Amino acid sequence: MGNTSYLDTPLWDNSLPLKKRLDYLVENLTLEEKLEFLGTGCPVIQRIGISSTFHGGEAAHGVEARHDQAFNKGEPEPTTIFPQPIGMSSTWDTALLKKIGVAVGNEARVLYQRHKNGGLCRWAPTIDMERDPRWGRTEEGYGEDPYLTGKMASAYIQGMRGEDPFYIRCGATLKHFYANNTEKDRVFSSSSIDPRNKHEYYLEPFKRAITEGKAEAIMTAYNEINGVPCIVNKEVKNIVKEQWGLRGHVVCDGGDMMQTVNDHKYFGSHAETIAYGLKAGIDCFTDNREVVIKAAKEAYQAGIITEKDLDTSIRNSFSTRIRLGYFDALGQNPYAHITEKYINSEENKALALEAATKAMVLLKNEGQILPLTNDNSTFCVIGPLSDVWYKDWYSGIPQYNMTPLQGIEAYHKGSHKNLMNSKVVDGLPRVKIRYQGKYLSVTKEGFIALGCKELAEIFTITDWGNGNLTIATSQGKYLSANEEEGLITATKTEVFDWFVKEAFDFHTVDNFGGESFQTIFEILCAQKRQELSVTMDTWKDDYVAFNKEGKLSISKKEQVIFDIELVSDGIEEAMEYAESSDYVILVAGCNPVINSKEEIDRSDLDLPPYQEHLIKQVHKVNPNVILILITNYPYAIRWEKEHIPAIITTASGSQELGNAIAAVLFGDVSPSGRLPMTWYLDTKDLPPIEDYDIIRGNRTYQYFNKEVLYPFGHGLTYTTIEYRKLTVQFEDFTKLLIKVTIANTGDRISDEVVQVYIRQETSRTIRPRLQLKAFERVKNILPGEKREIEFIVPTSDLTYYDVVKGGMILEASDYTILVGASSEDIKLRDIISIPGVKVGYRNLRKKILADHYDDYKNSYLHRGSLGDTAVVVKNKEEASILLYRDVMIEEKPNQFHSTIQCMGKGSLIVSYLNQNDSVASSEIKLGKITLENQDKFCDVTIPIDWDRMTCKEVFTLKITLLEDMKLSSFYIE
Repeated sequence: MGNTSYLDTPLWDNSLPLKKRLDYLVENLTLEEKLEFLGTGCPVIQRIGISSTFHGGEAAHGVEARHDQAFNKGEPEPTTIFPQPIGMSSTWDTALLKKIGVAVGNEARVLYQRHKNGGLCRWAPTIDMERDPRWGRTEEGYGEDPYLTGKMASAYIQGMRGEDPFYIRCGATLKHFYANNTEKDRVFSSSSIDPRNKHEYYLEPFKRAITEGKAEAIMTAYNEINGVPCIVNKEVKNIVKEQWGLRGHVVCDGGDMMQTVNDHKYFGSHAETIAYGLKAGIDCFTDNREVVIKAAKEAYQAGIITEKDLDTSIRNSFSTRIRLGYFDALGQNPYAHITEKYINSEENKALALEAATKAMVLLKNEGQILPLTNDNSTFCVIGPLSDVWYKDWYSGIPQYNMTPLQGIEAYHKGSHKNLMNSKVVDGLPRVKIRYQGKYLSVTKEGFIALGCKELAEIFTITDWGNGNLTIATSQGKYLSANEEEGLITATKTEVFDWFVKEAFDFHTVDNFGGESFQTIFEILCAQKRQELSVTMDTWKDDYVAFNKEGKLSISKKEQVIFDIELVSDGIEEAMEYAESSDYVILVAGCNPVINSKEEIDRSDLDLPPYQEHLIKQVHKVNPNVILILITNYPYAIRWEKEHIPAIITTASGSQELGNAIAAVLFGDVSPSGRLPMTWYLDTKDLPPIEDYDIIRGNRTYQYFNKEVLYPFGHGLTYTTIEYRKLTVQFEDFTKLLIKVTIANTGDRISDEVVQVYIRQETSRTIRPRLQLKAFERVKNILPGEKREIEFIVPTSDLTYYDVVKGGMILEASDYTILVGASSEDIKLRDIISIPGVKVGYRNLRKKILADHYDDYKNSYLHRGSLGDTAVVVKNKEEASILLYRDVMIEEKPNQFHSTIQCMGKGSLIVSYLNQNDSVASSEIKLGKITLENQDKFCDVTIPIDWDRMTCKEVFTLKITLLEDMKLSSFYIE
């Protein structure tokens, strides 16, 4: 910066307390300068030595430095890429996650040293709770359990952060606060979250990642919570900052400031969003910089923000910058001189291999078909994912990557074994496409034109299900819809972008939109037909036709008919190859930018139909199939579970994917990963994806009460682990000391993931079937070896949110401790009595918040009165029912007050029920009120026939809402 006199200022004085350095900063910035600090970047202010830096950049499973987006164009910088976060979580290895965090933090530092402009407070990890396996961003999270997510994410964060008590190697920004699990309408939809779901489930991983992991920042979500956009959610300030003690700053999600006006329609101006966002706890607005500054100026001029509001934001964002070492005159930052040797190092490559190997989950191993150790046996490698490596949206670019086939071939080359049948067969159909007697061919420039039969291109079709096909040329180029030129071209070497323009669909002429590719394929193959007439659609459902120059193009109006000629069906070749081998290694799974990603939820849990057909046909000729599913979410593989002898699943993403698969297949490593999500039997077993109530929706292993395909925590090994002894002690009234002895009774060295679940046996309310409260990946257990594992579970981890008291309580009860290899494979159990509190009665003379019900029907939560939440009728054709149990009145009251709103017409009915009888036969109606066009919440007194009640007896209060009635709170006097 030239003049360095600023080095003598308090901002740069390492010896001063952080507060004094921040005091100097805000005292020496002008108002105009302060307004410019509300984005994630900051302007250059030479007089005090501030250079242009930014908070941000992705690091979900490695540092993302692709430089392929409009705001960040440039040459990609290779970094070490680990398994997807859902894969890292499948390791159940916190020590490993911490090492990965260190590697990621070091590589982020190297990139900062190169450019000196930021990227040291990364937007990772994503710890949204994965209550529904159809969520599009499942790959980015850590599973369905808040304890597992909190522990694994905290370890990753700690590694990124470093051990220094003041300085930070690399900060972590938690995404997305909170209840952000649907991609459809995510920029304005509202998640209905009651207090129990909020405090016991959705907030829990964020709390642990901040208090235990010491995350530096959080990012708010796009959605609303109970009608309030997350960008103005006061819980950011009240809970995250004041209760949990977040040390750094808060950013909103990208573009969310403008979306609050444009999509949520919550405010009429961006100035209001800035004002209420700042007061709610947002420090940096991740949006168009000019719009943010303009809105902030308008807010200041209107008097809805003050300079103190700006100072608070700047203090928080610069607290992070100072501790990252941006203002370090004395050179005391221990992370300031991390050199290039730390990026893509041999140690990091080994760590990537370890993570990919430990992420492998062995779902089934019938007859101990695995590992493949017989040198005389032959095998083949089949499947659409057998020789491909896909990156996901938040992946970086690795120096190298290993496909499954490459890993298998490298293993056998290195071990000097003879690999039989080494040719890969992807099992995909090859076709020629004809139009009016001529064939689609590819020009040197990549245009698709019509030509003679001799020039016909042979296309490979990959069916990803749900109307998504990719069409590749013999040169490995994908057909892509180029909207700017209006053409379909073959120039892309991979299927990858925010909008996947390489996705097409075929429809038979006789039934537009009604025929899946699988049906078309069966018509071509099973019915022995060699051609079929179809139309084609692009990813945007535009037609595929020809322009005036005869080039394949995009059309809004013209729909032409193509004839598909089958060259080879793929499956027949795969069957022939499988029949000549002893074993079949069949690799299937997902494409991480087609099947599911940000902005794309899945509609079902099914494998792509073509893949399922391939698996079944191969199994017909050779039952010795080892199925490897490379997937970032659960599949409902019912047929495969019943018929395929060995199934391995693992996440995509790791640069060492192929080597890890080979190591497990051939027995160098015993697989010991565990599922961080339940694998369900059928989509029908799940409630609507928009339903966020895991308790009454029976979601996740905690509440699900039906048969599952594979349970949470499931995973097999190549040995046998015996659980022999369990002891449980209640110590100091604050913790449980749990000890368990395990022994390796098999003949292979292996890890074992020991899982501790706890169930509360009696309660006034619904409690989980069981909850994970401790786990450990016990490593390298030798054959014949036994080990004692010790766990400490604080009793504070056994609390739940009591809707009567309005806070977290530890309830007096017997608690069953269950120890085993999964949530359903419990080996040992014990019961211990814990003297917690006994829940009292509801005091109706104090305000009862409407959302603090014990049960409900046909209701959802939305904005209420003065910051409260209101209960709203979901389907206006039916009644909304709310039950409040454990009510007792000492003496008859005079009045019943309700805070209600009714934009149209509606009614509220108050009823009495016997405490243990919630059916209509015991109901006594006490009073009713009907309102019309009451557009603001107001306190309304309802006439009640109190003489029909008995005092000093416990009862259930039932409130019925009809039509447009909204209830925020109530009380008696």
